[in-house]
Amino acid sequence: MKGKICSLISVLFLTGCSDFLEERSQDEVRPSMVNDLEQILLGDGYQESNFYYATEIFTDNVESVGAQSAAEKSQHDKEKWLYMWRDNMFDEDGGGYDVRFWEAPYSSILGCNLVLDYLDDMKGDDDMRESIRGEALTLRAWYYLHLVNFFGIAYNQGNPEVDLGVPLKLDATVTGDFFARNTVKEVYEQIEKDLLEGNRLLSTYEYKRNFFRIDHLAAKAILSRMYLYMENWDKALAYADSVLMVKPDLFDMNSISLSRPNSSTASVYSTETPDEIIWGREYDRGFEVPGASLPPFSISSDLGGLYVKGEWANLVGRTVEDLRALYFYWKIDIMGNRAWKRIGITKGKGDLGGFQGIRTAELYLNRAEAYAQKFIIEGNDTYREAALADLNMLRKNRFNKEFYKEIDVVDKEELLDYCLTERRRELCGETNHRWCDLRRYGKTVKHVLVESELQEFEQNMSLFALPIPEDVLKQNPNLKQN
Repeated sequence: MKGKICSLISVLFLTGCSDFLEERSQDEVRPSMVNDLEQILLGDGYQESNFYYATEIFTDNVESVGAQSAAEKSQHDKEKWLYMWRDNMFDEDGGGYDVRFWEAPYSSILGCNLVLDYLDDMKGDDDMRESIRGEALTLRAWYYLHLVNFFGIAYNQGNPEVDLGVPLKLDATVTGDFFARNTVKEVYEQIEKDLLEGNRLLSTYEYKRNFFRIDHLAAKAILSRMYLYMENWDKALAYADSVLMVKPDLFDMNSISLSRPNSSTASVYSTETPDEIIWGREYDRGFEVPGASLPPFSISSDLGGLYVKGEWANLVGRTVEDLRALYFYWKIDIMGNRAWKRIGITKGKGDLGGFQGIRTAELYLNRAEAYAQKFIIEGNDTYREAALADLNMLRKNRFNKEFYKEIDVVDKEELLDYCLTERRRELCGETNHRWCDLRRYGKTVKHVLVESELQEFEQNMSLFALPIPEDVLKQNPNLKQN
């Protein structure tokens, strides 16, 4: 059934065909039980593509290092359109269609909508039904939060009541209608509604899940992230608190061998060391940017300099202060270019590939930033102390214990800057964090493209949103381009 639903989703999304689930082959099994829809949700509601870090190439976390081979040049010629922020980055005369930014999240939204539409018609356990409903609502909100931040202006930078976001499709019914773009505010209101209901259902009808699936802690964590983007500091704090009261642990990187970090079976996404995992999913590492195999792009020297002073090639485990330099990165070619890694490891199976998701580290950072902002607004030193406590808690678990020192910052703006820098160190390459952070703080990014001649480009991120892909506009004339 999964294959049939996948193909239906693809056809529905791209061409808008009708009679959803009406025409069936003789051997197709029609869903009849709650468990059937659970399997559809697991297969089609969860996204395992590399869309989780798709925006990194737009940020200051990535730099061009030039193509050294035909394979690298092919990748370079496709990705450079994104790296240069070109309006035609998704057009045939530019970088070409890229499923990660529009099709992939909308396909998963359709999978969630399918489950939500049919749940009440299924036989089975009522508690499980409501739990799956909460899971589907939370996942749908998760994808819309990414989409509106791909294609809409950052909530706090423009006018969310007027700025265009993305179309809201809240059921799986196929009609001949062409959907227009909802405003950024409307999309956020729907995200909030879905998350609040999803959190309620998952909290009330909780049943045992592994960390590969969304639960009530993940719903609360996404609420914290959403309110942070909306600059609702009190609610961002409250939902971060609600997660950390239940799951406060962080993975101590001092527990890994400093001499052989890449052979370790420990990871921030390992089942052997699940200290901080709230939710995690494997993704296709083969198309990573920066990738796992000789890419023409690498992590930027600017980002690398936040961990290591000097050449990365000369790293010696025992002398590294910030251990994330060892455990968050691969050395991927002889030139010393690097890509981030968040490896998932299951006991007895080894390296499962790249992982993305939500970790308690993010909640400490959300809370620290919210406290720092409240310190700026109100001047209450208690907020400064609370922000520093969260930052130092994270750093204590990331720095070599031989070098670790607590930080103490008094200046308001310096404290906020420290929060944002620590977010960059910890969350680079994960679930599009850096893209969202650059946009909501209106930072300017400079890129230098390494080709036969160096080309320099600059982009202020505050009012920058991705162009709607050309193929999508052709299918839907009601969509207005950015």
